[in-house]
Amino acid sequence: MAIIIFLDETYYDRRIPMEKQPARQSRFLRMTGVEQYRSRHLRNSPVQAIMRPVKVILKPTVLLSTVYFLFTFAWAVGINTTLSIFIGPLYGFGPKQIATIYMRRNDGTLDPEARLIAIYISTPFMLAGLVLVGFCLQNGYHYMLTAVAWGLYVFGIMITTVALNAYNLEAYPEASGEVAAWINFARTIGGFIVSYFQVRWAAAMGPQRSFGVQAGVTAAVFFLVVLLSVFGQRIRAWSGPLHFKTA
Repeated sequence: MAIIIFLDETYYDRRIPMEKQPARQSRFLRMTGVEQYRSRHLRNSPVQAIMRPVKVILKPTVLLSTVYFLFTFAWAVGINTTLSIFIGPLYGFGPKQIATIYMRRNDGTLDPEARLIAIYISTPFMLAGLVLVGFCLQNGYHYMLTAVAWGLYVFGIMITTVALNAYNLEAYPEASGEVAAWINFARTIGGFIVSYFQVRWAAAMGPQRSFGVQAGVTAAVFFLVVLLSVFGQRIRAWSGPLHFKTA
């Protein structure tokens, strides 16, 4: 909704020379669709728009690529589903270990804040990854070391993503869709914004310093997790339930 209100549509027919593109008038007319209607002869009709993805998937190269990705990426989800069933009986892993430690420290109770413990483990990996990436790019280290550094950060952010979603979904299970939407919004908007200045930033400061600042920001916002770990239960009690009309 914020994008619709504050930003303009970036799509246009690039086959039309710039001097022949429809001239922009008022933002109100664009928001209400009046300008788009006036220049409808330059755009796809609703039927043409619907047929675009159909025509694309009918191209053999796209279809074969899609089928290949379907039968390779599916196992990533399959492994996650299978591990949750087999790892517990085989190796004794599971939520019991974390829950037992947490419950010992919290008078035998298990709150959603227990999910945040995993972020204490993942944060050092993210910090090390960011700092090491900066050093690698600044000093021209071997590309395999750069790959290892990037892998450290990705490993940490994957754990953080799971823990953060689990915490909020357990805190507000009746709002699972809304919670997931806001977490994904943060992920999307963060990646969208940083892409505008990341390259210029690294070029101006150097990769070592710019990635060091990123590691510093990551370390600073980690204290929000500490805040939630310590006061999260009281904050949730103070803010009260959601009082949705329907579940």
